Amino acid sequence: MTDTGTRRSASSGGSGSGRGVSSTHSSPAAAQEQNGEKAYNEQQQQPQQQQQQPQNVSFAYPYNNPYPFGMPPPAPPAMAPQELQLIAPPPQFRRFGNAAALGLITFGICTVQESMMQAGMSVGYGHGYGAMTAQSIAVAGIAQLLAGLWQIANGDTFEGAAFTSFGASWLAKGLGQVPGIGVIAFQAAEAPDVVRKQNGIVGLAWSIWVFILLAGNVKSHVANIVLFFTLNMQLDFSCAGSWLDHERLTKAGGWFGFFCGLSAMYNAAAILLNEENFWFNLPVGNWYTPTPIEDEEAGVYA
Repeated sequence: MTDTGTRRSASSGGSGSGRGVSSTHSSPAAAQEQNGEKAYNEQQQQPQQQQQQPQNVSFAYPYNNPYPFGMPPPAPPAMAPQELQLIAPPPQFRRFGNAAALGLITFGICTVQESMMQAGMSVGYGHGYGAMTAQSIAVAGIAQLLAGLWQIANGDTFEGAAFTSFGASWLAKGLGQVPGIGVIAFQAAEAPDVVRKQNGIVGLAWSIWVFILLAGNVKSHVANIVLFFTLNMQLDFSCAGSWLDHERLTKAGGWFGFFCGLSAMYNAAAILLNEENFWFNLPVGNWYTPTPIEDEEAGVYA
């Protein structure tokens, strides 16, 4: 019994001592393995921390640190100053309506009335111009002048120049008939021949301008050509009648002006009366098909 217990205790002690020796010999290897794993994890986390917290980074312009991430910074945009410019949108994107009808109808109404007085149709030749003072200022003057400015804003230089110039002419004509400004008193102090020739010179200058407008309308429709042709004839005959003191030439100019005013009213009606609000489009005599011109601004807003 004693030998058997001794062997058992020895075997148990041996086994215990064996386990103790094995644990003592395995602890440095485990520690080394843990230290290696920890070092590996630190090496993996270190680049991420460096990327998340870069040093000496400045996003101000110009760049204080030209290489914050190891690569050159992007170059500033070349067109940056032009982004702040206010560029007028093309006509199809603007909110202005077509002011040509306003300019034509104001011109036509006053031209018909004045031409009837010039031709002697109503109150006799050379009478009744005083009744046109208010309409010359407000209707054919201010309203037509504003219509021309609106057309310039719409991108229509031709109609803008025509309406603005004739609106200013009618405005000056109306203001010249207002007592107290000095124009009437100045003409009354002049000799009749001088006043007559002065009016002829004014008519000649406007006749040249209308001829330029007529030349710019040769590719337009027939209604526009008739308008500027009759207006040119009115100014030519009125200029010759004033310069030569010839009543028949002046009356002939009044008749041409009468048909010019009617033509302007017809052109205004052709703009206003179309298939959207009328049964049909009024014919204007389109005889020329222009070649389409590409709009340079249209590509910016496409």
